[in-house]
Amino acid sequence: MEEKNSLEKKMKKRNFRAGEIGKERKFGKKALFFLIKFFAVYTVLQAVILIAPLETLKEWIALIEANALGLNATGNKIGLNSHSFEIVANCTGLMSSAVLAAIAFGLKGPEAKKKILLVGIGGAALFLINLLRIYLVLLAAIVFNPRIAEMLHTGTWFAMAAGILFIWHCLTKRIAGAKAFSEML
Repeated sequence: MEEKNSLEKKMKKRNFRAGEIGKERKFGKKALFFLIKFFAVYTVLQAVILIAPLETLKEWIALIEANALGLNATGNKIGLNSHSFEIVANCTGLMSSAVLAAIAFGLKGPEAKKKILLVGIGGAALFLINLLRIYLVLLAAIVFNPRIAEMLHTGTWFAMAAGILFIWHCLTKRIAGAKAFSEML
């Protein structure tokens, strides 16, 4: 009788493991499909941003930042002593919005209207946060030096990307009513 119980336990364990392996494969396929959609959306948006005529936006951002700090702006360049900071497409906040859009449209939920709203509101917030980020970078150049400002520029970009992921994850789970990330794939 003990032998039969032992055999039953082994069979249950094997079936459990097989079920777990099946779930892992299913999650892996969903994750791969998400990544394909993510990179497709991001690549298209990045190409549009890099090709788009954004000179007016870049010049406007340079002017706002220069005026806020008492610096001079010429076109999309902000002068600080012998150093110049150039506002390029990546400095507009549009790339961060592209990351947000790629995440949102790479997932299955929520429905399209909510995704568009999420990306619209999130994109506007990212634009404003990016203006603050540029301000802080320029302020660091004034207070410390341009090399510190460049390091802050890179560090704040990565922090902003992490923030995008965190905020998106929390809001999307709430909007979609999902308890786990795997439910959104």
